Amino acid sequence: MHVVFVSLGSSGLLGVEYLSAYLRRAGHRVSLVHDPALFNDRFDLNSPWLAEKLDVRHKVVARILELKPDVLAFSCITAVFKWSVEIAAAVRKVRHVPVVMGGVHSSAIPGFVLGYDEVDFAVVSEGEEALLALVEDLAAGRNGAGIPSVWHKADGIPTPPPSVNRFIADLDGLPFPDKEIYAPFRPPRGRYDALTARGCPYRCTYCFNNFFAELPSEGTFRDYNRRRSVENVLEELRIAKKRWNFGYVEFHDDIFTMNRPWLEDFLPKYEAQIGRPFVCHAHARFIDVSLARLLKRAGCIRLKMGVQSLDSMAYRQRVLKRAEREGDLGKAIDACNEAGIALDADHIVGLPGESDEGRKNALRFYQAHTPTRIGAYWLAFYPGIEMTLAAHAAGDITDAELDKIYRGEMSGIHQAHALTEEYRREETINRGYVAAYNLLPLLPPRARALLDPEVLSKVPGVERASRYAAAAGMLRPVNLARGRELIQYLRHYTHNLVGPGRHALDLRGSHEPTAGAILPDELMSTAAK
Repeated sequence: MHVVFVSLGSSGLLGVEYLSAYLRRAGHRVSLVHDPALFNDRFDLNSPWLAEKLDVRHKVVARILELKPDVLAFSCITAVFKWSVEIAAAVRKVRHVPVVMGGVHSSAIPGFVLGYDEVDFAVVSEGEEALLALVEDLAAGRNGAGIPSVWHKADGIPTPPPSVNRFIADLDGLPFPDKEIYAPFRPPRGRYDALTARGCPYRCTYCFNNFFAELPSEGTFRDYNRRRSVENVLEELRIAKKRWNFGYVEFHDDIFTMNRPWLEDFLPKYEAQIGRPFVCHAHARFIDVSLARLLKRAGCIRLKMGVQSLDSMAYRQRVLKRAEREGDLGKAIDACNEAGIALDADHIVGLPGESDEGRKNALRFYQAHTPTRIGAYWLAFYPGIEMTLAAHAAGDITDAELDKIYRGEMSGIHQAHALTEEYRREETINRGYVAAYNLLPLLPPRARALLDPEVLSKVPGVERASRYAAAAGMLRPVNLARGRELIQYLRHYTHNLVGPGRHALDLRGSHEPTAGAILPDELMSTAAK
């Protein structure tokens, strides 16, 4: 079977890379058609006028049709679901091909996703085993019914599977991710995305783990938090370093620092055998001075940590299900500053019921414990999560607004999602806080106390201007990691605007997968033999 993945975004998807490798190992052909989302970037660069001028969806559809897939597959977050359905619909107007939707969006609302005529199957939970089973079922001439984790249509009606697959226990048994599949769209010697673990011990109400970890599972294996062996991760990185000569690694684990004994084994070996800078994610409960020093010695140049709110502990536990205390957060930020690791603190703006005193306390806290960057993001209501369900049950989100969320008709995380009355009422002052958070790390300590969100909120365009200032601040010497990532981000645009990437979607007059999608045999190996 020839499976063609389709994706949208400024970087590759690790999930698609793992799915591709898993299918290839079973003997199936895999190709990728990718839209690099130039100036339609949900994180930073967003210009509707330029995005329209550089829109390549016609090339995406043409390339899909040229490849003549047996199965068309999408791995969707909410922000790309609408685009994915539009691409599937355009392809189906010319050629009927089974369409599979997976990812967190489909896992949250599979029945809704299958309500689209253009979608035939929705995969719930981790997709490797389920997608392979579906592809082989279709190859055998069957209809994909009765496969664990796969919703299908019976007489046009969305029908749930008999069960949901267990979470994969042995991560070492998975093939290494297929990095070749995104190679045409990536500048050389850039970032290497890796995953050493799956799962998170927390159930924050605004995060996909809130529902994903609780999906029903068959069998006896219920442990959501799993980790690869040290040697398995190192083998992948040794092969990848030789193959790609990457500039730095980003570990995308929800909490890279969670398992202290594993880190104490891994980090010295990483330093000796890989020796490249890396970026990772941490939690305030799993970072202290000694661990920060160990991370720094091994090459950590940036650490990402969620703060989200500094309202009362009672508020954070009740509304967000956050477990760390303010003291934990302060110690973690100070530990990174002492060790010389750039730290990004994520902070959500527009949380329901957050008090004015909570906002003021956040500003005081960041003045006392200043990270390298404060990433201020507007609250997004995503399908399936507790925060969205609670807002809808309370009438703060209408049925029509919930339907819009489900359809993926959302603005970016740098834009206000003013769905509720409270959100609209607080939007102006919150814009002032966004600006203050963006500017605070750029100022000398004495000047930080002068930031007044109420004053800033009255300045036209201050939120956007403060984001530009924060982006420029990435190039400061103290912010080497962010500067490196900004340069890589700009190289992505150069590569796909005027470099080799601009030809990646050109028709080739062939129905074989692109040369860049052929995976070397060595990357299909695992350390567990």
